[in-house]
Amino acid sequence: MLNEFQTNLVWENMLAAETRSLYFGDLATRYTRRKQWITGGSFFLSSGAAASVIVKSPEIVPIALALAVALATAYAMAVNLDGKIGTMAKLHASWDSIAVDYSRLWSHAYTDNAEKDLEDIIKRARESSELATTDAPNDPKLMDKWESYVFTMHHLTSQNG
Repeated sequence: MLNEFQTNLVWENMLAAETRSLYFGDLATRYTRRKQWITGGSFFLSSGAAASVIVKSPEIVPIALALAVALATAYAMAVNLDGKIGTMAKLHASWDSIAVDYSRLWSHAYTDNAEKDLEDIIKRARESSELATTDAPNDPKLMDKWESYVFTMHHLTSQNG
């Protein structure tokens, strides 16, 4: 059975986990979109369609397009977009699962195993936080956006306005 402090902690951590889940899901979507633009642009610029457009253009145009494809591909590889997408998706899923577990615990705070469940969830949250600290960007404006969304969904007033 949880005491009042622990019950409040469950509620606050549930809101924070929901916020983090949405934040990392948004980042995964943004990285995926960036990767799609790079892939699509590279495909078009290196295809016959681009060649037919530039047939009558100055010599510098094909060179510039080839350079653009090379730079876009190099960027995607250098920043490891595929790895970032995978990490953000993993963090999204992890925080979503943590949020669901906090919600379940919130509804069962007075059961005999509630304190053990809280300890287990906190441990999983710590592991996800460690991964986020080393592999995820810190975008306070984006985090504020999702915190405000979560607070609105729970009919609360956000700390950030």
